[in-house]
Amino acid sequence: RCKGKSGLLIIATTACMLDGVRAACGDARPCQLRPLQLFLAWNGVLVLVYEGFPDSLAGIKGRLAPLYGRENFGSRWPKTTLAATSDTAPELVLPELERLRTLCVAHSAGLPSEPVPVKGVEVVEYKWRSLEAEGAPQRAAIPLPGGGGANGGSSGSSVGEEERERVRSVLSEWDDTAAYLPLANKVGSRISSYRHASPAGATLVTFLATSGGDQWASILRQLRAFRESVDGAFPGRFAWLAEESLHCTLRALDTPASPDPPAPAPARTLACLPCLEMDRARAPIQSWATRVSMWGCFL
Repeated sequence: RCKGKSGLLIIATTACMLDGVRAACGDARPCQLRPLQLFLAWNGVLVLVYEGFPDSLAGIKGRLAPLYGRENFGSRWPKTTLAATSDTAPELVLPELERLRTLCVAHSAGLPSEPVPVKGVEVVEYKWRSLEAEGAPQRAAIPLPGGGGANGGSSGSSVGEEERERVRSVLSEWDDTAAYLPLANKVGSRISSYRHASPAGATLVTFLATSGGDQWASILRQLRAFRESVDGAFPGRFAWLAEESLHCTLRALDTPASPDPPAPAPARTLACLPCLEMDRARAPIQSWATRVSMWGCFL
């Protein structure tokens, strides 16, 4: 089986990665994500923010941490990326940010009160981090079988105070729009970085269109109205992601737990079957079936 230990480079197969995520899901229950607010995140990215990761999903993330290490801050608060700033758009000026904040607040008030059911998660290897179809994402679904009702149920859906506080901290950053303006204008997440200029990777997400049902359809209607308002006020500034690709990320799956660099591989060390040891002289393999994802391999 795969274990994190510095010093040995291993190649994790699809089966190994999926087994690890399935084990982390364990008896995690279907749950719900409750939309909270529309928001302009750092780098000029429009997102739908949820009130916090429910206990069921937070538990999965916690059990994956020993395998994949500290996660990026962007996946530590639950959100769905809706649009990114166009590559050619100029920086926002303060009155524009204030206008955009007003639109976000107004349309947030119209979001449906019903939470979005989460009945499962998916392991995705992608070429585009937007997970749009053009980036040929390879998806493997993992249902959450631990009980709950037909719409995801309420068991496992409670949100801890630490989760809520993390979200409040993020959203409070643009209470002072003048101080937030440089953060909104930071470079690094223009639309090309979500599409053709995106690095490849692997991630664990829940696709809202897959399990969201009528509740997600209701939210989509409000998101379309929000898009129309934003495009009317800021024509051409934002590029919107395809609706069927919209998702909430739990965490990346291509970061090894060990911060140490790989040591030279020992000669022909015995490895477990799903972890194929590769000679360092061979070309790196980046396919779905052989993604490097952790260090160390012992029977």
